[in-house]
Amino acid sequence: MNVEGLAAGLRAATPTALLPLVVGLRTRLDWRRPAVREDARAQMRFLLEHTRPDADLDAVARAYVRYQARRGELRWHPELLTSLRVEGIEHLLGARDRGRGVVLNFVHHGYYDGAFPSIARLGGRAHMVVHPYMLEPDAPLWLQQHLRVGTAHGGTAVSTAIGTDGLTDLLRRGEIVAIASDVPGRTLLRFAGREVRGSFGAARLAADTGAAVVVMTSEEDADGPVIRLHEPLDPAGADSPQDLLQRMLTIHEAVILRWPEATDLPLSRWGTLDGRVDGETVARA
Repeated sequence: MNVEGLAAGLRAATPTALLPLVVGLRTRLDWRRPAVREDARAQMRFLLEHTRPDADLDAVARAYVRYQARRGELRWHPELLTSLRVEGIEHLLGARDRGRGVVLNFVHHGYYDGAFPSIARLGGRAHMVVHPYMLEPDAPLWLQQHLRVGTAHGGTAVSTAIGTDGLTDLLRRGEIVAIASDVPGRTLLRFAGREVRGSFGAARLAADTGAAVVVMTSEEDADGPVIRLHEPLDPAGADSPQDLLQRMLTIHEAVILRWPEATDLPLSRWGTLDGRVDGETVARA
């Protein structure tokens, strides 16, 4: 067994009662590294600079580091992720039962990885669109585990390689197709108080097929994690596919700005127009 396999085995064997201790230790060790601190500040500055300028950036950045450590441990304990509380399942199942397919729209925030199996357990099995490399047999073990969690209870991972025609076919067959909007693209959007470029795919597919869009958000309340499925958006009710996409992102944005530290690598997922954020160079879309 190689080092990667040994580390994965140790993480999976860690008693769940010890996870808070492990996450706390990882957070303290990571926060001591200047590069980690600066990256965390840049990630959170991207979200909060124009939306919550009075936020304590250091406190939110440290919470972000903690959440990244937590996400890294939880994937090895699927029993903690695959049966999360779900609110609004009737919106998803009702939209599916109309027979036109459903675009289940999400962003990489909170317990998104545990959302799909939790929804599937209640009858909402989805086809989750992923990058082709995620399905390769030599993908990193953590990524393989990430997919195992996401496809528990009967979900299916499908490669972007099937293209628009393949995704359109799934929707026309009445399937639920899960598509993220926070992936680098060419579409001009307004998000977190700045102009960015994101993916047009989910809105375009919905507009072209007439499939309803159900926005999925991951949140926490006094009772713990909750996956919320919002009321369906009818593409026919939007002025344009661009308008539909902006409506989808408005729902996501409100949740993210309440809980920014749970956002996964926002600088890697949104392209900015000038490639810079407050002096920090970021990847162009």
